[in-house]
Amino acid sequence: METPLLLTIVLLAVPAGFLLFLMVSLQHRRNQASKLFVQGIAYIKLLRGLLTYIQQHRGLTTGFINGNAAAKQDIESLEQNIKRTMSDVDSSGEWMRSNVKWSSLVDHWSRLSVLYMQGDADKNFKQHNILIANLLYLIDDVADVHHLTKVTGDAMDTDWRYLLSIAEYIGQARALGTGVAAKGQCSSVLRIQLNHLRNKIASSVDATWPEQSRSEIHHLLHCIETQLVVDRPSIQAADYFKLATRCIEHVLNQFDRQIERLEYDRG
Repeated sequence: METPLLLTIVLLAVPAGFLLFLMVSLQHRRNQASKLFVQGIAYIKLLRGLLTYIQQHRGLTTGFINGNAAAKQDIESLEQNIKRTMSDVDSSGEWMRSNVKWSSLVDHWSRLSVLYMQGDADKNFKQHNILIANLLYLIDDVADVHHLTKVTGDAMDTDWRYLLSIAEYIGQARALGTGVAAKGQCSSVLRIQLNHLRNKIASSVDATWPEQSRSEIHHLLHCIETQLVVDRPSIQAADYFKLATRCIEHVLNQFDRQIERLEYDRG
């Protein structure tokens, strides 16, 4: 009788042990996925701040090159913010520290941060654009590796990565427009560029965004059309920069809302 009993115990214990192993493994995978997600959110928040600073640096330095000497102090302050944020990103996790794209960004910034002193507005603008594009690619990589997917289930939700693209359209228009306003003239090339960006921004405005956001962005578009791409630009560089910055903040508020929803839904 002992042998059949022992055999029965063994036959019951093996699947039970296997089931326990599966449960422990599944819980471990869930814990790892949760840690990965939390780390990804932390990276995104830091990189969002860095993106904002570098976009502002592009705008202010473009204005400075075109004659807005008053921007110098703000530029230097921004560079300190960028340095501090880059240090925070670098110390935020091993994945980022060992990432080739991140290392390349840091190296590029070390050269770009002083480029505007050469006085070449076009080169300064293009190099900032390249750096920002690579930063957006890095953000995409963070999202993919850390499983930060689009929020679903709400008609007002927009892919948060697309929101960063919209903010970049406005950021480029801010930089070019600030340069035009500072210089007091708009070349045919700049008119084409600004009109192209104006159309990009106009087609990106979401009807579900708050009224204040849509109203201010439409005001920016009207300003580009009537006060920048004209024979004699009639807006001050600082005023235009502030207007465009408010519009970017409206878009990034939508971005922050999406990230908060993402955290809540996965929490």
